Amino acid sequence: MAKFLELIPAASTTGLDLNHYRLVAGFLDLPGDKSEAGIMQDVRITCTSPSARDTLLASLQSLVDNVEKQETAGKGAGGVLTYMAFASLDDEVGARIYGRWRTKEDMEMFIRRSEVIGWWMGNKEHIRAMEQRGYLPNGKGWLHRGKGYAGESRASKI
Repeated sequence: MAKFLELIPAASTTGLDLNHYRLVAGFLDLPGDKSEAGIMQDVRITCTSPSARDTLLASLQSLVDNVEKQETAGKGAGGVLTYMAFASLDDEVGARIYGRWRTKEDMEMFIRRSEVIGWWMGNKEHIRAMEQRGYLPNGKGWLHRGKGYAGESRASKI
């Protein structure tokens, strides 16, 4: 892992360090088989104020919980492997969304879902800035944090 961290770009949106975030909602590995994702998305949000972040996170928790229910009921047919929401511990205005999908097509269908578009449209007034990165498989397999990582207790729902 140390070699991996030396090689990643210094401009990573969050420095890949979840120690700076608190899990708000979500699931890490819905199928429970540690499948390699076809694509991952990391979204970093800066809200307009601490109260705006509170509102955004409450709404995001509802969205993420709904996604989890739908994916579990559909036995993973939507291709969502991971979908998690985080609050920054470094400031009172930062939030993060992390998602993994089986295929790029699954991600594209997901971001066009009415409830996802509705969430973004309903929260745009709370967002001052946003940056996102997509990641593709590198052939190195599943990267994990060992025991005690955020979302561990929520793994394997289907």
